[in-house]
Amino acid sequence: MRRPPGHTTRYSLFPPLLLLLLAAGLPDGAEGQSVRGRLLDPDGQTGLGSAMMILEDRNGNEVDRALSRNNGLFQLQAPAPGSYRLRAERIGYATTHSDFFTLAAGATITQNLIAAVQAITLEGLEAGGERKCTVRPEEGLAVTRVWDEARKALSAAAWTQDRGYYRYEMRNIERRLEPETRRILGEERSYNRGYLKAPYISRPADSLVYGGFARITARESLYWAPDAEVLLSDPFLDTHCFNLKTDADNAPGLIGLAFEPVSGRRLPDIGGTLWLDLATSRLERLDYTYRNLNLPRTLLTSGIGGTLEFEELPNGTWIVKTWRISMPKAGMGTSLISGAGRAILEEIIVQGGDVVRVHDNEERTVLESDLGGGIAGQIRDTLGAGLANARVYVEGTAIESFTDQEGKFALEGLDAGVYAVTYNHPYLEPFAYTPEPFEVEVLADTDTPAQVSFTAPRMAGIRRDLCSDVERPETPASGGVGGSRIGILIGRITDPGGYPVADAMVRILSNDFGLMGAATGLEVRQSRGGVVVTTNDSGYYRACWVPVDTSLDVAVVEVPEGADPTNLSEMELLTREQSVMVGGDGGLGILDLQTRSN
Repeated sequence: MRRPPGHTTRYSLFPPLLLLLLAAGLPDGAEGQSVRGRLLDPDGQTGLGSAMMILEDRNGNEVDRALSRNNGLFQLQAPAPGSYRLRAERIGYATTHSDFFTLAAGATITQNLIAAVQAITLEGLEAGGERKCTVRPEEGLAVTRVWDEARKALSAAAWTQDRGYYRYEMRNIERRLEPETRRILGEERSYNRGYLKAPYISRPADSLVYGGFARITARESLYWAPDAEVLLSDPFLDTHCFNLKTDADNAPGLIGLAFEPVSGRRLPDIGGTLWLDLATSRLERLDYTYRNLNLPRTLLTSGIGGTLEFEELPNGTWIVKTWRISMPKAGMGTSLISGAGRAILEEIIVQGGDVVRVHDNEERTVLESDLGGGIAGQIRDTLGAGLANARVYVEGTAIESFTDQEGKFALEGLDAGVYAVTYNHPYLEPFAYTPEPFEVEVLADTDTPAQVSFTAPRMAGIRRDLCSDVERPETPASGGVGGSRIGILIGRITDPGGYPVADAMVRILSNDFGLMGAATGLEVRQSRGGVVVTTNDSGYYRACWVPVDTSLDVAVVEVPEGADPTNLSEMELLTREQSVMVGGDGGLGILDLQTRSN
């Protein structure tokens, strides 16, 4: 199986630009016309913060917006003299409008506003009651009520993005999944921080709507995701229709505002669902999938799409807190019927990020995220006591933890998925031995970590298992040594400073055997009369099926430039060649070597 040469699959979210943070507070004495005031509760006594205050003209056009402060104060600017009114929006409550008022040239006037008391409830709305998928749904429809609440949160997110108020700490993730089981094959994480316009920014709406949400060529595949500004834009709203949906299994307690590309759209596009809490009307997340992709059916089965999770900060600003996107990675296979080459789904690539913490301009932490699920457990030694200082890790990733004095461990910050968990310990390292991994499933939407426990193997079990997965050579040891009398040679390679040397080539020669095997997972080069094995990251090597009761000549070697890598006699010595003998039936020999100084 092979991938098309040079083909890459990736998604694109423009990294936010670093901004200079502007001083917070209400503007004072700005040129032009302005209106300042206070948003009050229905009793007219207490100021209401975190409401979006909007100044609009006689034609209903928005000219300025700002969040009310904790005490309800706000100030808005008008571009020209004229007639205007205020609009106050709070999620979960009816919108409040003031009467129209006149702003003279250069004037600043005061307009207080009493907020509406009427609460908006989404409970009782029936999905499917309005079966037609509607573009820009009209007033009075149930879908309009849900869209209005989603729009409030999206508008606040777009406003927050435009101002760049916060310093973000973020985690970026790229993971590879096995297509059938969705087991995590590998994961890379990186972290960054800084004052950013927003943690997540998409391409401009015009580019996506008129150019497509994906670009797929023979050499690369690019996928773009929307942000709040895209979802609110006229181009997007004019090319997508909306309806209501529910999903009791995957979205309990939520109502969905589903959208689809309008009929006749041929460009790569997205369809999805904005999910809102039925009780509070708060926007929770967006789930979306890609449509109109020119891909083979075998790749479309991977569920190409993503998720955005929204979060309200204490002062009423909104951000995208978590984002994920799943994309297929193509490989080349052979058709069982025709024998011709065909595209197959080799892996699923998941990329995305999480906002870990958000700090305001006074360095106060305004958000600290729960970064997902976890795996917890314990490792016991052969006597049943906790095994301390064991490194527990997820295969193919940098996710790891060390056991405490009771042998307990916890792996945290994991997305939902299936992970292959194993461990290592100083007493296992000399054998280059790693216990078989255990597959653990981390579930979504649970605070309880998945559990797994291990019992460290006894020494006899380790020796028995060291070469259990290595095929025994067809040519047995010669020189009168019985075919069953074979052993194992292990050791460690260090440099003159005592540090382990990874990927060192260790050559083992003898005149008394013709072919030897080596441990699975270590790079192997075989030739008549010997074998070359490669050290692991800790500098340990292991050679299986070596002859016993005979002298073995061992050295660290390298292949000179231009030499035949399979010709053991042409290899250059990096250490003095030393002799060792593995004794007894199934015996274990140990030889450590030190490389020469440069």
